[in-house]
This record gives sequence, C-alpha cells and structure tokens, in this order.
Amino acid sequence: MEKPATMMPKDILPKFLLVLCYFMVTGCQGLNQERVQKYRETKMLMGTFVNIDVCGTLHDKLRVETSYQAVWERLGAISWKMNVFDDRSDVAKLNHSNQVPVSVGKDTYYVLENSMRFSRLTGGVFDISVYPLIGLWRESEKQNQFPSEEQIQKVRMMVGSQNIQLLGNDQVRIGRAGTKIDLGGIAKGYAVDEAARIFREHGVYDFFIDAGGDVYAGGNNCLGKLWRVGIRDPRDKSKILDVVEVMNQAVMTSGNYEQYYTIGGKRWSHIINPNTGRPQKEVTSSTVITPTAMEGDALATGLCVLGGQAGREFMDARGENYASLVLIKSGDGELRRFSSRTYKKLVVQF
Repeated sequence: MEKPATMMPKDILPKFLLVLCYFMVTGCQGLNQERVQKYRETKMLMGTFVNIDVCGTLHDKLRVETSYQAVWERLGAISWKMNVFDDRSDVAKLNHSNQVPVSVGKDTYYVLENSMRFSRLTGGVFDISVYPLIGLWRESEKQNQFPSEEQIQKVRMMVGSQNIQLLGNDQVRIGRAGTKIDLGGIAKGYAVDEAARIFREHGVYDFFIDAGGDVYAGGNNCLGKLWRVGIRDPRDKSKILDVVEVMNQAVMTSGNYEQYYTIGGKRWSHIINPNTGRPQKEVTSSTVITPTAMEGDALATGLCVLGGQAGREFMDARGENYASLVLIKSGDGELRRFSSRTYKKLVVQF
C-alpha cells in the first residue's frame, strides 16, 4: 500500500519538527513584539539647536510625548535663569548686585556649588568668574588692538572663585567689586543632565541628546546597541576624526575652531586662561567622556587650558568612567593626539 503524498519520510520528520518549534519560539514571538522606532524633536534653546532622539514602540508614544513636554519646559527655565545676557536671570542679578547678597534658584545655587568644586579640581583653570577677562578681550577685538599688560593684570584682580561666596539657603554674594560670572561653560551640561533625569523618571531609558554638539547618550540606540558618537576634525568640520561607542555617558567638546577672537589678522581662542589673563594657545580642541554632562562641560573647558600631557594625566587619574582626547596643532598643520587610557578602548575600529 502506497503512503499518502502528505506523509514525510521518518528521517525528515524530526528535522521538520525542530525547525517548526524554533519558528514558534522565536519567529512567532518576534511577530507579536512591537517594533522599536525613533522619535525625534528639535528646539532652539540656550543659543543652539537641541536635538533629542528617543527609542520606543508605538505603545510608548504617550509616555514619550509627555517626557518631551516636561524636558522642553525644564530646559527653557534653565536657559533664561542662567543666561548672562538675560536681565531676569540669576546670573544677571548677581552681576549687578554690588556685593549685596542675592537669593537665587536652587538649581542655580547647585550649579554654582559644582562650579566651585570643578574650579578646585582643575587647579583654577575652570573658573566661572573669568567673565571680566572675556569682556576685555571682546573689547580688544572691537578695537583690533591687544590689551596692555596693565589692563590684563587689573582685570585679573577681579577673577577668582574666592570672590564668590555661597552663604547657604540659596544666598550668594559677589565679594569683590568688578567680579562677574558666566555659567556658559557649565549650565548647558546641567540642562542636559536634567533632561536625562526627566526621561528616566518617565520610564524612558534609551535616548540621545545633542545640544549643539554637547551630547549625552542614554541606554542603547534603537537597534539595541551602544550609541556611536563622532568626534569632528577641528581642521575640517565636515570630517570625522574618531567614532566612540558609549552608554549612559556624556561626550563634550570644547575648542577654538568655532568661537574665537580676531585681533591683528589672527585668530585667538575664546577660552581664557585665568592664570595668565590671555587666550590659551596650545589646544585646538578637547573632547571628554564623562558620567554626567555637567562635569563634561566643565572639564572640556579645563583641559583646553591644562594642555595635552597634563590633560591626559588629569583624566587618567579620574578612573575608568572618564576619557579624553586633546588635539594640538603642530607647526606643520598636523594634529598631535593626547588620548587618555580609557579613550582608546571606546574608539570604534573600522
């Protein structure tokens, strides 16, 4: 008697059942799982475009939209409150306080506390009270004339974290006439950290924040892998020098290739060394990778003043969660690289 055409040989049947079981366990579950997609929103804040990507499913849509709304509201509040050019801001109130104690917001006080901490940590090369020197060099650029040594030393007397007194209970006093502060080197980092905190409070863990090149990568990307961040070549902004892979870390870059003073037909870095009162000359750019964006913001500026070798040693001493790349342009136009020990481990090899 012939076998029915639908019956399979005995040696094929076990293999067929194995494939069928594998499909039922993996393929069918995959069909029931929601597809992860990328949400994106962009706003102009803090003098730059802030782009935020979030990974989630259609089921997450309401949660993601609610998170975005809370984040934008928070960033907007920080933007004006810590803006040196906004007369309503805490910074402006302090700069016009005439040595009288001023009550500031809790977040401003927190940023000031950390500014003092980073100033001590970097030996004073990160200093929010460098603003009078910035004003001196801006005026020199308008006049196209270098400031005199006497002018520099006079203004330097107004600079120093010792002139900023944190009195507790959100009270701050500028203790020396002429001392003014600028939180531009740390406030954006704080804002990015606040955005990350809000997303996580709403149950959103995979996101990518880019605030004008200051980046924080939360969790994984939308493919479930580490986020990749490109480090731009300061000689040609259209080119990528390195690509690093990060998770729950900030990647912050500072340098003189986008902002600078032009005096005497030459470009001078906008980053002022508080110890000399002059623009730093050595570093073209510094990139740091840190657990939080606020410390990354401050340390990227600090490393521009510390320089290549000192900056590398400084970051190596911070531990495995910290990395840096300092670039110095040599006489022939090539870049000398000073990379920390951990940085080399993060670079993607193609």
